[in-house]
Amino acid sequence: MFMSSMVRIGSAVGLFVFFAAANATQVSAAGFQLREQSSEGIGNAFAGSAAKATTPATIWYNPAGMTLLDGNQIAGSVTWIAPKATFSGTGTTALGNSTGSRNGGDAIMDAAVGATFAMWSFSKDLKFGLAVTSPFGLRSDYPADWTGRYFANHSAVTNININPNVAYRVNSNLSIGGGIQFDWINAKLSSQMNQNALCVASLACPYRGTILAGNPTLLPDGQLGFQGSDIGVGYNVGALWEFSPSTRVGIAYRSQIQNTLKGDAWASGSLSQAYMTSIAPNRKVRADFTVPATATASVFHQIDDRWAVMADIQWTGWSSFKALTVVGESTGKVLTETIENWRDTWFFSLGANYKFAPGHTLHVGTAYDQSAIEKASLRSVRVPDSDRYWLSTGYTWDVSKDVQWNVGYAHIFSPKSDTKLIDPKLGTITGSYSGSVDMVSTSFVYKF
Repeated sequence: MFMSSMVRIGSAVGLFVFFAAANATQVSAAGFQLREQSSEGIGNAFAGSAAKATTPATIWYNPAGMTLLDGNQIAGSVTWIAPKATFSGTGTTALGNSTGSRNGGDAIMDAAVGATFAMWSFSKDLKFGLAVTSPFGLRSDYPADWTGRYFANHSAVTNININPNVAYRVNSNLSIGGGIQFDWINAKLSSQMNQNALCVASLACPYRGTILAGNPTLLPDGQLGFQGSDIGVGYNVGALWEFSPSTRVGIAYRSQIQNTLKGDAWASGSLSQAYMTSIAPNRKVRADFTVPATATASVFHQIDDRWAVMADIQWTGWSSFKALTVVGESTGKVLTETIENWRDTWFFSLGANYKFAPGHTLHVGTAYDQSAIEKASLRSVRVPDSDRYWLSTGYTWDVSKDVQWNVGYAHIFSPKSDTKLIDPKLGTITGSYSGSVDMVSTSFVYKF
């Protein structure tokens, strides 16, 4: 029985590990955070995430909640995220001439994100679980000739988190849980390089005099890029206190994870290549990258057989994200550096469930998600972050005693946010972003 259960759990996890790795995508929370690990959770704007414990997704949100689930269970979700972020503004090169009027269109890419969960009940009070998620991600792609091309063209961050957990019921009121996080990060970043500015900075450049004499666009743009990956290790802990069968409070904490991304740099254009080679002669580069810590407090209250209400407060330690600096692995020289200096953020949400018929539940929720970026001078065109306001709804159908199906939808409003970047090597870009996000998600739960 044990081996049979583990084989079925392992098969499901293997399938969804592949799906999550193939489809980790663009952010829909502050910074480059992805909350969308549960369709049922989306329906409530993730209110009560650490206290509900109604599906195996609790393995991720608060592992202590596994003690409220019976038997062995697997679950999987697929979420389509459709963000829009449109820039309007102007830019100049490091030599002071215009970078053109092409604003880049909707550069934030649509895609899907997957998550999967598996739980095994050793006993009524001792549970084991596995969560495979993509909690952080980013995809943006601007045209090669857009006005901010020297600050960013292509950005891709893919994150896969494999998180085994254990939960134990201490007494009739208190359950505790925790686990280890194995966190894989892959980043690919590129931007155009102004070879005219590189030439002016070099006394040996044969075109320097001509450019300084009045032809500031003699040389075509080059490109500079970096790709690297790493596996980091962290931990998570959680607790659930049941005041009564209808009221409970959950708390959960995830540690930050330090990564050192190692990989290759590349360049196009003769001067761009010479610049890259002077810093990374063997093309090998590295960059420190920190996945932030999070802390969550949640409450869930079942009013009666039909109605339940819930709330959530979450802190994310984005202040650990100071800069993204790429250096030559052998020389230690800086290839590119982007100062971030993000702030810690807060997420607040409220939700309600209404069971309008046996086996049929409607979910609603609203939330406020604080931006990690305070100033226009720090708002990167790679992550044009802003405050977010959520409205969401969802539906749960208990198909049978062993099968549940969930669907969720959320619309996120993002107020217009300004950016004003000034870099002596890259130039300037000044303008604003306006945007929104739509999400549609579906998931299943199977008990056996």
